[in-house]
Amino acid sequence: MTKFEIIVSLFTIVYGLLLSELFTSFHKLIRARKIIKWNWLPLLTAWFLFLSIIKNWWNMAITENNSEKFNIIWFIIYGHLVFILYLAVSVVFPDKIQNNRINLKEYYFQHHRYLWGLIAAASLIPMLISIVTKLIHSTPLNITNIFAFIIYLSLIFVLVISKKYWVHAVLLIFFTLMTLLDIVQII
Repeated sequence: MTKFEIIVSLFTIVYGLLLSELFTSFHKLIRARKIIKWNWLPLLTAWFLFLSIIKNWWNMAITENNSEKFNIIWFIIYGHLVFILYLAVSVVFPDKIQNNRINLKEYYFQHHRYLWGLIAAASLIPMLISIVTKLIHSTPLNITNIFAFIIYLSLIFVLVISKKYWVHAVLLIFFTLMTLLDIVQII
């Protein structure tokens, strides 16, 4: 097994655990559906996280032709990324469901700053990896991509500070559609 295959194998397990946490949390909501006041915003956020996890996992796995760039520094950086993604997945749905009625909209807005702050950090890490890699290999930077990312990150920070439902709805739909388009381009 090559060093790259070992790294991908480990992160495959970790990404699988991320998805397992997300699926388990959703399963608990479904089982407690009678005491849940449903709202589509946290559900779409969970799907956005699901798509982001799959996309990150896929992007890492298809970089085999650049596998020489993986050293302990990159390994640690990717480790931080999956740690941040785990925290985001852990907060998207309530941890405990008791006999009390749970309002998913209220839960979402009680935790939106933490959640979107984590998503901002998880988005920043791959961009920084890309920029540093290009600088190390003397590859020209794509200024258009960097500018688009700055706009994307700024919009995420709008979700961190805003409590307006319509702002979250519009931006979350936009982010999910952009992620889906990005996935389609990977194919």
